[in-house]
Amino acid sequence: MSEQPSSIPPAILRPVSAAMACPTCRAAWRGVVTCSRCGTDLTALMRVAVRAWELRQATRAALCAGDRATEALALARAACQLHTTPSGQRLFALALLVNGHMAEAYTVLTQALQAQQPPFPLPPREGEGERPHP
Repeated sequence: MSEQPSSIPPAILRPVSAAMACPTCRAAWRGVVTCSRCGTDLTALMRVAVRAWELRQATRAALCAGDRATEALALARAACQLHTTPSGQRLFALALLVNGHMAEAYTVLTQALQAQQPPFPLPPREGEGERPHP
């Protein structure tokens, strides 16, 4: 790849559920060609998901090569811009670390962990939490 990572805009990291939704009715994408809610053809959405997967695979290959860290970072960043996934964010953070971008890697990992928080509070573990009222 000819572009340097610094010339590529930072990935816009968004929650996975928001990243892949029907563009017509915003229903969560279930990996099917036609939206079950409104009938919209989602072939283009599927192509985006596949392209992001291909970019992540190319990122892994570049990292494993050992001498293509800059290329790996550009590929990982492009994959996250297309379709953000938790594993894609971790791969992006790894590529950032390999390239010496510690602060940005920390930010990406923090965002990934926050996105994985459950949407509702978990009950306290046994022995923790509030005492029963008398």
